[in-house]
Amino acid sequence: MIKNILTPLVTLALLTFLQSTALAVEYQSPRTLALGGSGRAAPLLNDAIYLNPSYGSFVPSYSLATGWNWYDQGHNYNVSVQDSRTELFQAGAGFTHREQNSAINIGASKQVIQRLGVGIGSKTIIDNGTNQMHTDFMYSTSFIATQWMYASIVIDNLIDNSDFQARNMYRNFFAAFKFIPTKEVQFFLDPLYTPNYPNGAKGGFSLGMEIGLMADFYLRAGRFQHAEVSFMDTRGEGFGLGLGWIGPKMNVDYSMNRVTGNDNQTPLTTSHSVALTLYF
Repeated sequence: MIKNILTPLVTLALLTFLQSTALAVEYQSPRTLALGGSGRAAPLLNDAIYLNPSYGSFVPSYSLATGWNWYDQGHNYNVSVQDSRTELFQAGAGFTHREQNSAINIGASKQVIQRLGVGIGSKTIIDNGTNQMHTDFMYSTSFIATQWMYASIVIDNLIDNSDFQARNMYRNFFAAFKFIPTKEVQFFLDPLYTPNYPNGAKGGFSLGMEIGLMADFYLRAGRFQHAEVSFMDTRGEGFGLGLGWIGPKMNVDYSMNRVTGNDNQTPLTTSHSVALTLYF
């Protein structure tokens, strides 16, 4: 029954993508925010839509997620679906409503060999009030190198158009890694490089750590330096903290993210985020 519901939704989203000339901004889930924006080497379930579409092929499930994020200057909410079981290819779509705009993200992926996947994503920003839409894309590849290390390459904002640049969203190159020293501990490192960023600071990074407790509870912490702050449409530095519970068919996550500096020179802010994910 769930498959019968999710598959048409994803198909409809993909048809919209193919027929549209405009596509949306990144959404960061509580897990991503808690990890300081890192996690592209192994996104959890629907996070693949926004961070690394190619990894969707490695998590065979149907999932539905919804999230809320609030901070000093506003709030946003998100809903997404992911179908990672269809054999032809795997795909997901998400919608985010924010103070200044709404956004649609779409990702599709395929395993080309057992440990290697490729994916492409699209972004659509719809300005509130004018309903103008702006488009860009993402390409990614994921490789499970060993049981203790995963690696991904992500090229974000492929077109690098002026509409996205006006929002401090430039073409980014990520080389992401996940390290698994023990069953209970995972480390994430996402270095980034932005060739055309205007203020001279072209490099940055996000890093995070996730610790499993009692098999189903997780503590998370992260740090970011000159990395994207999605809910503020800028880049900056700061840290994140969070926790999550992963049940048999449900995830519940919470995070606190503190931005200690940003390129817009806007007031510093603390955001809180919660999300619920159902998967089958």
